[in-house]
Amino acid sequence: MTQDESTSGKSKKGRVSVAQRLQTNAQLSPRSQDDPDERETERKQMDLGKYDKATIRIIAQFLDNIGLQNSVEALVEETGFTIETSAGARIRSSIMKGNYDAACDILEQARDLPQETSQNAGYIIQCFKLADLVRKGRYFDALFTMKSMAPIVFRDESKNMEYFDSFVKDIMLGGNRYQHLDSATERESQLTFLEELLPSDFILPQNRLKSILNKVHGPATDEKASKLLRDDTQNTPKGPPYRQIQLWEHRNSPIYCVKFSRNGKLMASGGRSNLITIWETRSGQLKRLGELSSITEGDIGYMEFCQQNKYILVCGGASCKYNLTIFDVASRVVCRTLRVAVGHDDNLDLGTYFSCATFLTEPLTNRTRLVAGNELGALKVYDLNIDSNAPIRTQGGFRVRCLYGMKNGDFFLMVDALNRVRLYSISAEKMEGTTICKEEVTIINMTVHPSEKFVLTATEANLRLWDVRNHNLVRVFTGACQREEFNRYSIHSSFGGVHQQFIATGSIGKESDESLRDNDKSKRKNGRVVIWSVEESRPKFELIGHKGHVNGVAWHPRDPTMLVSCGDDSTIRVWSLNRSETSDYSQVIPRRIPRSQKKQKTEPKVTEPVLNTKQELMRSLREQIKNMSTKNDFETDLKMEQLWIQRANHPKWAIDEEVPQPM
Repeated sequence: MTQDESTSGKSKKGRVSVAQRLQTNAQLSPRSQDDPDERETERKQMDLGKYDKATIRIIAQFLDNIGLQNSVEALVEETGFTIETSAGARIRSSIMKGNYDAACDILEQARDLPQETSQNAGYIIQCFKLADLVRKGRYFDALFTMKSMAPIVFRDESKNMEYFDSFVKDIMLGGNRYQHLDSATERESQLTFLEELLPSDFILPQNRLKSILNKVHGPATDEKASKLLRDDTQNTPKGPPYRQIQLWEHRNSPIYCVKFSRNGKLMASGGRSNLITIWETRSGQLKRLGELSSITEGDIGYMEFCQQNKYILVCGGASCKYNLTIFDVASRVVCRTLRVAVGHDDNLDLGTYFSCATFLTEPLTNRTRLVAGNELGALKVYDLNIDSNAPIRTQGGFRVRCLYGMKNGDFFLMVDALNRVRLYSISAEKMEGTTICKEEVTIINMTVHPSEKFVLTATEANLRLWDVRNHNLVRVFTGACQREEFNRYSIHSSFGGVHQQFIATGSIGKESDESLRDNDKSKRKNGRVVIWSVEESRPKFELIGHKGHVNGVAWHPRDPTMLVSCGDDSTIRVWSLNRSETSDYSQVIPRRIPRSQKKQKTEPKVTEPVLNTKQELMRSLREQIKNMSTKNDFETDLKMEQLWIQRANHPKWAIDEEVPQPM
C-alpha cells in the first residue's frame, strides 16, 4: 500500500512516524480550521473517567518502552496528563543504576507524596542499599549504613524494629536470599517492591500492559498473537472446567464444616443440628453411612480426624456452649467428653468449654495426645491412651483461637488473640513458642499445607500464605468475601490439586442493591467456592451453585479432582474438576513425585546381594546428613525433580501421572 508524498510527508530515505501521521491527520481534519485558543479550551474540557485515564497511561507506557517517543509526546500533548511524575521517573532510574542515596534525596524533595509514605519508602530504599552492600562484600560500608538507619528504627519502633531485626539476621548470618542474584535482577525486584508501596499516580509499575495480558493469555509468544486480535473460539474449552456431580440436602439445617479423613476413605459433616454424618468416598462420590451418636448441643464449629483415622473430635464455636467430644469412628459412639472445668450445667459459662483442639500422634509409639484450648485463657493437653479425663499438662493465659498438630507428634501451631501464628512443643519445660507470623488484622482461621511447610491465614481482609521455615509472607490472595460489617464468619479452607498447589475456600453472599433497598437477605448475591493457584493472587475459578453463604470447603487428600463444599442452604455439593486445570507448575511448592517412581528412576539397578540391616541404617543416616547440609528443602526437592525428569525422558514440567494408592 502506497501513499502520496504530498499528503503523507514521507521522504525518499525515511519512513513516516506515528507522530507525523497524527500531525497530517490533524491538518486534514476540519478541526484544524478552528481557532487555536478554542481547540486548547476544548482539550482542557475533555471529560475522561478514571478508567479511561488509567488505560491511556498504560498504553503510553507501552509505547515508551518499545521506543515510540514521538507517539508518546503526541498522546501526552493531546490528553494533557503524563505517564508518571518526573520524580518517580528519576527514582526508577536511580535504583536501576544502584544510586540509592540519590533516590532517597528525590523522595525527600517530592511534594506529591504524603510524609509518612515518603519516610517508609526512604527506609525501604536504605534496606535495599544495605542488601546491595552485603552482596558486594562491602561489610564495613554495610555497618555504617546500619548505624545511619538505627535512629529511624528506634524513633518508630512499632513499625520498623521487627522488620529491621529479621532483615539484619537474614543478611548478616550467612546464606541470604540476595547472594545468588545478579545486580540487574536484584534491582528489578527491588523496584517492583517499591512500586507496590508508592501510589500509582506517582510511579507506574513497569510493563503493566504485558503483565495484564499475561494473566489473560499467558506468557507472551508469537503463536498467541492471534488471541490478541480476536477471540479464538477453536482453542477455547467448551464449558467451565468443573461440574457438580452430587447434591445432598440436610433437613433444612445449615452445614458449617466438612472434613475428610487422613486416608480419604471417610468424610464427616456437621452444622447447626446435633447430628454428625459420616460419608464414604468412592470413585469421586459420596455415600451416606449414618450418623454418630446424638448429643444435646449444636452449632458444630470444627472437626478433625486423628492420624490413624480411629477417632474424630468435634468442637463448638467460640460463643457456643459445646463439650469437646471425641467419637470412635468404627463404633460411632462417644468415647470421651472434655471440659475446661467440671461443674453443674446451670453454672457453666463459655470459659468452661473448648473452642478448638487437635490431635498429636507419635509416629513410632502411636501414642495419641490431644491439645485443646479456647479464647478465654485455657490450654490443656490430654493423653487418650489413659482412661482418665484429667489433663497431663495445663497452661493458663493462652487465648487460643485455632490449633494444628504436626506430624512428629510433639509440635503444634497455634493462633492466639494477638493475631500471631506460633509454634510450640508439648515436651518443652516452658511453653515458650516461636512466632511464625503476625497479622495486623484479626485471624479468623488457619489451614496448614500437607507438607507442613506453609500456613494459610484467613483474616478479615484476605487470605495470606506464609512460609513456616523462613517466616516470610509468600502471597496475598484476594477475591473472596468472608466478612460483613457486623458479622465475622469462620469459613474453612483447604489445599488441593495434583501437587497440592491450589487453595479452595468459601465466601459469603454479598449485598446487592435490591437486598439493601428491600432489607431482604434472601435477595443478595449467593456465595461461591473460590479457587486460587499459589502463583496468582486473583482467583482462577469460582464454582457457582450454592444459594447462600459457603461455610466450608474440603479437597480430597488423594483425589485432586474431587472437591466438597457446604453452606447455609443446607446442602453438600460434590464437584469434579478437570485434572489438567489443577496441574500447574509452581515456583513456591515443589510438585509431588510418587516415591516408587523416584526410586525407580533415580537409583541405579543393584545387582549385589541385599544389604544387612546395619548397612541400610548407616546409609540412611548418611542420606539424612547430606540432606541436612543443603540450603533448604525446596532446592533439594527441585534438584530431585529435575534429575527424575532428566532420567525418565519426560517433557519439562509435564503433568505427572499419580500412582493409584489403595483406599
